Amino acid sequence: MKYYTSELWRKLNSDSDEEREDAKKQWTKNSKEYGERFEKLKYKLPKRFLQIFMKEYGFHDYYLTDLQIIHETPGYRNPVKVILTITDTEKSWNIIYHGIKDIDVKYTSEPYVRPGKTKKYYDGFDIYGYNEFNEVDEETLSHEILFASGATILVSFRKISIKKVE
Repeated sequence: MKYYTSELWRKLNSDSDEEREDAKKQWTKNSKEYGERFEKLKYKLPKRFLQIFMKEYGFHDYYLTDLQIIHETPGYRNPVKVILTITDTEKSWNIIYHGIKDIDVKYTSEPYVRPGKTKKYYDGFDIYGYNEFNEVDEETLSHEILFASGATILVSFRKISIKKVE
């Protein structure tokens, strides 16, 4: 993530007023820059995906319930696809990536003590926080997702679609 980093998100929630204030300024600057960049590339996303993505506020505060990497028929072009299943407990969606060029999942199970608790708490990926779409090349986009735990999922793809989970 270039604009919405885990470190910056952590600083926004700092105990230090000064650190929080500096982070808010940087967050505002980064949001503006990324917003301008996204405006230029969003036309490359399918209309239906974009409508749902925007209506659901970029899936902010959703949870990841499943990550599938599927290897279809070998020998055919781009046999790998990725399916993310996310939910806000009322609605669930499958985000489906085709024509995979690259997949990168960064996750470390790090327990922490929540304020007021003495017990270590493990929350997996935690909430789906922020997204960045970027151009990789003429035919390929990337989608990187930052979760509250600091975990990230990056998928470089040629096609993306979305399906409501019933």
